[in-house]
Amino acid sequence: MAQSVVYADLKFAAASTLTAPTCPAAPDGDDSPYENVPLGPVPAVPSPGRWPRCWRVPVGLQAASLLLLLLLLVATVSLGACYWQVTRSLQDASRQHAAEQGRLAQEVSAQEQELEQTRLELAWATAELQRAWREGNSSQQQLAMLQEEMQKVQRELRASESTVSSLRACVNTDCCPSGWVLYRSKCLFISVEKKNWWQSCDDCREKSAQLLVQG
Repeated sequence: MAQSVVYADLKFAAASTLTAPTCPAAPDGDDSPYENVPLGPVPAVPSPGRWPRCWRVPVGLQAASLLLLLLLLVATVSLGACYWQVTRSLQDASRQHAAEQGRLAQEVSAQEQELEQTRLELAWATAELQRAWREGNSSQQQLAMLQEEMQKVQRELRASESTVSSLRACVNTDCCPSGWVLYRSKCLFISVEKKNWWQSCDDCREKSAQLLVQG
């Protein structure tokens, strides 16, 4: 059996407009063997031999990125320098603290020797006083002088004992508050924060201290 053939009248629009023109109406839609097929927009296809279009980064964005990287580098170097400076200051303070402890230990040893010498002098004065009493040859004036000398030696002994006790306390325990360092019999507070003159004075006043000025 023969198959029926249907013809389609296809009309293509110009490539520049990419729109289908309006087709005229058929004289008789039921009797015409032709059909008008409207065409939609034709998608743009890149021509052969051409590469897709590349996007370029704006020059301002590149400059801003380089500036940001430079600022980050400068900030990193500055933080490293500050860390090195603080570490060096702490190391110097630790060495000074160790030297101060050694000096205090020497002073304690010297004071102990002086205390022992004072005790010997007191023993000698007591022996002389007892001998003077036993012999009965000394006068009241000599006895008063010996008593006065003995009292003087006793006062020196008590002062030496007090000094030795305070020095021992400084060597065996920390004389300064937490966070302070001992330097030449003084407690120093080394601040790692950067402050101006007035802020430093106010900070020292709050800590009941005085601002140290290095010449």
